[in-house]
Amino acid sequence: MIWKTLVVDDEPLARVRMRNLLQEYPQDIEIIGEASSGQEAVQKIKSLSPDLVFLDIQMPDINAFDVLSALSEEEIPLIVFTTAYDNYALRAYEENTVDYLLKPIEDERLNLTIEKLRKQAKLLISNENSLLESFPWEKLKQLVGSEQNYLSRIQVRIGDRTILVNVDEIIRFQSEEKYTMAYTMSNHYLIDTPLVDLEAKLNPQQFVRVHRAHLVAIDYIAEIQRLDAGRLSVILKDKAKTSISVSRNFVKRVRHL
Repeated sequence: MIWKTLVVDDEPLARVRMRNLLQEYPQDIEIIGEASSGQEAVQKIKSLSPDLVFLDIQMPDINAFDVLSALSEEEIPLIVFTTAYDNYALRAYEENTVDYLLKPIEDERLNLTIEKLRKQAKLLISNENSLLESFPWEKLKQLVGSEQNYLSRIQVRIGDRTILVNVDEIIRFQSEEKYTMAYTMSNHYLIDTPLVDLEAKLNPQQFVRVHRAHLVAIDYIAEIQRLDAGRLSVILKDKAKTSISVSRNFVKRVRHL
């Protein structure tokens, strides 16, 4: 069976990568279109009637579950979710009939999905609804939703004023005894939230702990330097080109960025 496939992701490079990966399976996959938003995905599913959709969970306009809610039962194709949220609870669904892929998607992991599609093809043909009905959509929605409740801004008190600093502007956090210093490109702020509490509230796809006293924005890392004895340091993109030594406990995490 060749699956007529739609690729949905708001990131152009992610769509290109998915298309390139899927083109290695011409005997299984025929890409019939792409969509760059949730609303466009709904339109393309309705107009193209794909058998299979690789569907990004989190998009700027509506998420994957809103896409599915906008479709009738007859219109919903087989779904393979793609997500940047590394949730161990989600991994429990890898053996279920609806798959999910963690970004960045690796060749070997996609191959497992293709093998699953091959095994399920006959079942899908014999009973079109069996795969979709067996998957607990609401549980997955709750799990993904819980992963998205991250801080988007931080309140900073300056005298009798309280200002809001967008998390996207923050380059790094540094522990200062009982307090934490937040650094942006143009300023720094003292906040009373311990670093360990901040780490739990920040998106792990956005910030990485490199030292017990340092939490760094991944997008603001300019380079990773290899030192002697297997040690690392990260150089940031701020004006000072701040260099932070990576603790041994966090070396593996930094290497996998």
